[in-house]
Amino acid sequence: MTTLAFDGSQDGTPVGYYTYVVGEDRWSWSAGVYALHGYEPDSVVVTSELMLQHKHPDDMPRAFEVLQTAIEDGRPFACYHRVIDAKQAVRSVVSVGRGVAGPDGTIEQVTGFFVDLTDARRAETQRDVDEALVAIAQTRSIIDQAKGMVMLGMGCDADAAFGVLRKYSSHKNVKLNELARRLVTAVESRIVSEENACRTSFTRFLDGLKSFSRSEASST
Repeated sequence: MTTLAFDGSQDGTPVGYYTYVVGEDRWSWSAGVYALHGYEPDSVVVTSELMLQHKHPDDMPRAFEVLQTAIEDGRPFACYHRVIDAKQAVRSVVSVGRGVAGPDGTIEQVTGFFVDLTDARRAETQRDVDEALVAIAQTRSIIDQAKGMVMLGMGCDADAAFGVLRKYSSHKNVKLNELARRLVTAVESRIVSEENACRTSFTRFLDGLKSFSRSEASST
């Protein structure tokens, strides 16, 4: 399934525009995007961390993945997600954008706009929203498994575990979903191996116990 697309046919117009400078990890927001996030214009310094903090927790991994993909290939995207603004109000939005390449072909900027769908044709867009949320849930499931494994292995909370996955995804240049899939597969394989070894030892113990019991019974 694909995320909710905005092609201009839906009710609603862009509420504001943004530009992300990749090399500087710097964002520029128009007044409308500040308002969408519950801020007065230029009242906060916008960073990627701030952007992600305002994504709904269930949608944050997906939003991060879409941004990372745009930085890698620059292709146009439309990503449905929810924003929790500074006043704790939840807004349903579509982020539309594309990458802008420099002279060497590397994506130097990601630029685009937000459309606020919270009050616009709610009933007519519900089917697409539901499909988007199903896609988000499918993506989230493998990431949540990986987060749980990191939490258990490193003794940290969910936010710190997601931070670890983001860090290695960026440093290793591996998409977050793929990193999570590899981690889950590796850990599950090890668990199966250890379970098999444990089962073998347990069986041997029981076999020995049975033999011991027979010997003990014959001597009495």
